[in-house]
Amino acid sequence: MWLQRFTNYLLDHRWQTIALAFVITFIPIIGIVGILIAAFMTLRKSIAEGAVLTVAATLPYVISFFVAGHEAASPEIVVWAAVSVAVFSNILTWVFAVMLRRKASWSTILQLGALTGVLVVSVIHLVFPDIADWWASQLQSYYAEAQAMTAGILKAPVSPGDTQLESINITKQYASGLIVAGILFNGILQLIIARWWQAVLYAPGSMRRELQSIRLSSLAGVLFIVSLVLSYLGNSVVLDIMPILYILFGAAGLSLIHYLFRLMSASSRWFWILLLYVTLVISLPTSMIFIAVLALADIWLDMRKRVSKV
Repeated sequence: MWLQRFTNYLLDHRWQTIALAFVITFIPIIGIVGILIAAFMTLRKSIAEGAVLTVAATLPYVISFFVAGHEAASPEIVVWAAVSVAVFSNILTWVFAVMLRRKASWSTILQLGALTGVLVVSVIHLVFPDIADWWASQLQSYYAEAQAMTAGILKAPVSPGDTQLESINITKQYASGLIVAGILFNGILQLIIARWWQAVLYAPGSMRRELQSIRLSSLAGVLFIVSLVLSYLGNSVVLDIMPILYILFGAAGLSLIHYLFRLMSASSRWFWILLLYVTLVISLPTSMIFIAVLALADIWLDMRKRVSKV
């Protein structure tokens, strides 16, 4: 099996593995392999080895930003946001891998990750009360640069419309939360892939059981309900943390749905899973709200236990 041979090589050749994690991160699309190697080594070999590889897989983003970031064709805010998400999600992936190595459950990892994100956004609003206005100015600059680039390509002027202004007014309320949610989502996704790598070689079937048993605490449920009420009332801080909470409850809801699908016959299961994800993507963001509510209900109903008794 090629994956087993590749893994054995990484485990036996430390310096080549570090060099690979560093170099491959510079390559677009497949650069994610660097942090996957770091997370896998954290899970399989040692925390210290994973930390070294995480640094090796993160440095290329920092180097690229300082060397070529200011000369990039994309608007500066886009480059800054992309690099921030990449760097912090790599660090978060390593932290999550350390927790998983020390036998923390996926529920605990997700809830602590979300709590950290909520605290970060809350501190941002405390230190920078006018953060929404700052985001509005950054978004206006972004649209202005994008329009200038479009006008240069089309050889015709492009003027801002009401839709653009409406988009700015909406996005500025969630911008900080969306970036933090992006970091959290990226960190979780990278950890899932690294854990799959470990499980498929050393513990087949274990990952499926882990991911299908995610259930949140009642404290998380109460905080989510309170946040829903405060966001409906227009609290600016809570509005900004809602993307993070939807990531948390969305993950728990998908875990429950996959558990229920496992009870179906194997012949039709994958069809329904594929149909589910197509429907979820098409009906965003409504579908995310539905899944979050499902996870919220599961906190007190414990649907897995009820279904197993049927």
